[in-house]
Amino acid sequence: MIRRNLFALFAASLLGTSSASAGNIYKITSRDGEKTITYEVRFGGGRLMDQFTAFDPEAKKFVYLQWNRNGKPPTPAMKLWDHRTGETVPLYSFPDARHPLPVIPSLESMKACPLTNDKDFKAKLHIIVD
Repeated sequence: MIRRNLFALFAASLLGTSSASAGNIYKITSRDGEKTITYEVRFGGGRLMDQFTAFDPEAKKFVYLQWNRNGKPPTPAMKLWDHRTGETVPLYSFPDARHPLPVIPSLESMKACPLTNDKDFKAKLHIIVD
């Protein structure tokens, strides 16, 4: 009886675990008229570090803000109120950007390619980081 209960408890604990990785690198393919653009973008960190992803429209590139996972996460440089949604959006200072930028939390939240404005861009999981 005790063995059966311990096994049930162990099995239930496995159901609650996730096989999600800490970070993913995607290969993005986007169209700009007749021209096809391919690039990589990273979301999430690894076992020892975490990171935010943003797009710098001035430099036309993705930028990353990294910190130690057991350290304190970065604090926003400023906040912006979005009149369309009523949300307050935190902006962070990224090392390779002149101005603070909003974080892109995941690939799913990216509704258009920032380089081409293509809403039908293709994303393929390229590398999983753990």
